[in-house]
Amino acid sequence: MKPSLFFRVPLLALTVALGLPGSGSAQTTLSRGEIDRISRTVVRIVTLDGGGEPVASGSGTIVQPTGEIFTNRHVVEDGSDYEIQLLVDPNDLPVPSYRARLVGYSADVDFAVLQIDRDVDGRAIDTGGLNLPFLTPSDPDVVRGDRIFVFGYPGIGEGYLAFTDGTVTTIRDGTLNDERIPVWYQTDAEISPGNSGGLVVNAGSEIVGIPTQVLMEEGTGGRLGGILPITAAQAAMTSGLESDRADMAGGTTSPVITDGRLEVSEEPTFGTVSLAAGFTPDPHTVGMPSGGEVEVNYLGGGCTGYAAIAPDYRLNWTGDSDELRVFFAAQDGSDTTLLINLPDGEWVCDDDSDSGLDPLIEIDHPPAGQYDIWVASYSAGDFIDGTLHITELDLEPDEVGADELDLTLSPYFGSTDLEAGFVPDPYETEMTSGGSIDAEYLGGACVGFAAAAPDFRVNWSGSSDEIRIFFESDDDGDATMIVNLPNGDWTCDDDADGTLNPMVVVEDPSEGQYDIWVGSYSRGEFISGTLSITELSLGPD
Repeated sequence: MKPSLFFRVPLLALTVALGLPGSGSAQTTLSRGEIDRISRTVVRIVTLDGGGEPVASGSGTIVQPTGEIFTNRHVVEDGSDYEIQLLVDPNDLPVPSYRARLVGYSADVDFAVLQIDRDVDGRAIDTGGLNLPFLTPSDPDVVRGDRIFVFGYPGIGEGYLAFTDGTVTTIRDGTLNDERIPVWYQTDAEISPGNSGGLVVNAGSEIVGIPTQVLMEEGTGGRLGGILPITAAQAAMTSGLESDRADMAGGTTSPVITDGRLEVSEEPTFGTVSLAAGFTPDPHTVGMPSGGEVEVNYLGGGCTGYAAIAPDYRLNWTGDSDELRVFFAAQDGSDTTLLINLPDGEWVCDDDSDSGLDPLIEIDHPPAGQYDIWVASYSAGDFIDGTLHITELDLEPDEVGADELDLTLSPYFGSTDLEAGFVPDPYETEMTSGGSIDAEYLGGACVGFAAAAPDFRVNWSGSSDEIRIFFESDDDGDATMIVNLPNGDWTCDDDADGTLNPMVVVEDPSEGQYDIWVGSYSRGEFISGTLSITELSLGPD
């Protein structure tokens, strides 16, 4: 069973109908009592297939005492029935309590409505007598920088309700039902798979929206959460929800902003660099995902695809050069596009270069000044990991992809020094699997697709009978593991102990450096999970 939440990335809100205080601008936190009472309105949704078997899980919020629930469309789209688990004790697991049916969903925003209609054994009930804890609509004033609080059931929470906080970092307006309203918020609050469909409130106990998506930069691990404003959800309800399950998977996850525009005045999401002619090292590279919510064809001139409002990257250029090349190499060969706003304000764009689906823009005798760069996805809702290259060399996208794992690169997710008898045991760290390099070239049991750089590095010392290194996926994804030992040998694993999670066991481990890669069995798949290192007799569940 997989926790639901899409990776890569208000109008009316909901206020707690539990005697909680209303909006207060001076309030910056929630009391313990408010947190507990709000928590009881948040449910865990287990999506069931036709045979009653769980296929996914997510979160939802009760918005009527009779059991109406707001959630994300992608939480419920893979099932035909839904088990609703309620929180009885805030410090305990939720209790399976009811079954619910799908009322409807929106294809324009990631939103769905469920209705409790049966007890947990499937017997019909009179919902008029339920009197469940719930939240009702209100209209808070939400601005960038507001403190917010997230409630939900992330997969890494092992079934328990999780409470995190952060701020609203971005507000994006769009047009729904011919009205300009907020259609997307971003936040630095921690959101993980399973949080989808849950609850985001402000310091006045009013709902800000529904946690929906995570945008993650593979190289740095940087994350921003995407929130669907309740205003957008209610606008979707006003225009009418759909009920045909056959079309559910075709809806958008990240909203496309009608009449949206790229903004050169915004700070770039993935940084800025100043380069001069003859710069080294050449090429200059930065990892990032493509995609966004603005359809860029309004620019004309061959500009196509969907990009974020803010630039992805900014180049400040000086000096004289015959040619500057900017291109994006996708890790999985997916279709991306490229847009650059030149120092004179003109736009140049490219879709597919001569070497395939990766875009490339050549700038002859580049003038000094600011170059704002967007990497777009050809299709709405796609977020594609890859690497942006800036070079004066005669390079093409298909010439830069690494074809082997590289021990000399710094690990993406860090390193640690461990000694025999270390505590706490196991040592754990979160990371994401996957990359563009097929590990099969190593031979033996080495399979899957991994990044060039190690994901993690362990510097080991001391004497021990064995150490175990294993990865547990948050969502039942099929991961693999590749480890380079201190003597230079490779050891790998695909599935351990009857699971899709890999584990490498090193007996009498030698002192030295262990470089660890967590791969994905399928190309283009990126799986969030936890890497564990232990001297105990543990393994993946």
